[in-house]
Amino acid sequence: MKKALLIYNPNSGNSKIILENFDKITRKFLKNNISLTLYSIDKKYNRLIDVVKNHEFDILILSGGDGTLGRTITQLYNAGIELPEIGIFPLGTCNDFARCLHLGENIDDWIENIIKGKIQNVDFGLINGKNIFLSSYAGGLFTKASYSTDKNMKKNIGKLAYFINGINELINIKRFRLNMKLDDNTEIEEKAILYMIINGEGAGGFDNLDNSANMADGLMNIIIVKETKSAIDLSTIIFDLMNNNLVNNNFVRTLTAKKCEIKKIKKDINVSIDGEEGENEDVVIEFISNKLKVFTSHP
Repeated sequence: MKKALLIYNPNSGNSKIILENFDKITRKFLKNNISLTLYSIDKKYNRLIDVVKNHEFDILILSGGDGTLGRTITQLYNAGIELPEIGIFPLGTCNDFARCLHLGENIDDWIENIIKGKIQNVDFGLINGKNIFLSSYAGGLFTKASYSTDKNMKKNIGKLAYFINGINELINIKRFRLNMKLDDNTEIEEKAILYMIINGEGAGGFDNLDNSANMADGLMNIIIVKETKSAIDLSTIIFDLMNNNLVNNNFVRTLTAKKCEIKKIKKDINVSIDGEEGENEDVVIEFISNKLKVFTSHP
């Protein structure tokens, strides 16, 4: 019989879904020869590391949004723990990572993914050799909206909520000089209003930002939105962003890389990491392959 550890955050607004369905989850797993242990994480994750180190779990089931998932994997990765197969119960607000993996819409789908046992190798981003992100790292326009927008608004009206919350940023857009160096020594210098490093087609509640993105090719997809002082040009950028056509806009530059360095932006811009507040600083970002094996419906 396989052993699974279900990790959840009791302070999450959606944690009750785990508790309300725990009997169903347990019964379905036992019927398929999987025993289940429930673990409630604390802020420091110390006990989690001990639990995973001292017990040989075949499956880790992580529940929460992209930020919670990334922090949990970061703690285990930095402790030198080889990650077992990962199941995901995407109980955050936007769940960009889960949407890109097409994990399904409800707890029955997520349980079924694990029972069927279809595994997909998935990349993740590593910031300065220590912090992991699963979906996106971004700076500039609208990034503050990704972590300051009301959760209920995001649930009810989706990506339109980001636009509504970001209207104030449109009034006073921060234009900045972006300096980036790729692993092939290509140096990028752009006057920009937004940059994004994404793992998968969508991020920040927006689907299909870049349809060429592949979550298992070891490459990050970089999107740079160049500055414009024209209200008409800006309106086309916003229109294309809202209509999943951003990469085809004339003011957008797309790149791919295994690794990149970004210099701290001199202006005080907002940074978002998996939809949570980050820091404007010098960073080295590398994409790591073949370390994360996730149960999906379509391997």
